[in-house]
Amino acid sequence: EAAGSISALIEQVQKETSDALAVVEDGAKRSDEGVEIVEHAREAFMQIISAVRSVGERIDEVTAQAAEVAAVAEESSASTEQVSASTQQTSASTQQIAASAQELAGNAEHLKELVGRFTVA
Repeated sequence: EAAGSISALIEQVQKETSDALAVVEDGAKRSDEGVEIVEHAREAFMQIISAVRSVGERIDEVTAQAAEVAAVAEESSASTEQVSASTQQTSASTQQIAASAQELAGNAEHLKELVGRFTVA
């Protein structure tokens, strides 16, 4: 009976050892899967970080270009104002010239009348 009891104990130890080995192997497999998942997550985060940096750089570029466009628009506006002022001055000068021309025409007519009164002998 002692031999049967020892045999049963050995079988139970072997079964428990086999069960423990299966649990350890399953744990190792799950650990490997977890490591793989963590690695994929790390790669995804690295890609996200790279994309965020790229977007940040593009935003900086767009901001710089917008500032350049604003400066050009401001210069263009100033130039337009200068052209407008020059146009107004030209218009005023043209009106003065026209008024002077009318005055000269009137003076010429008056001088013609005065000359017409004189006779040459």
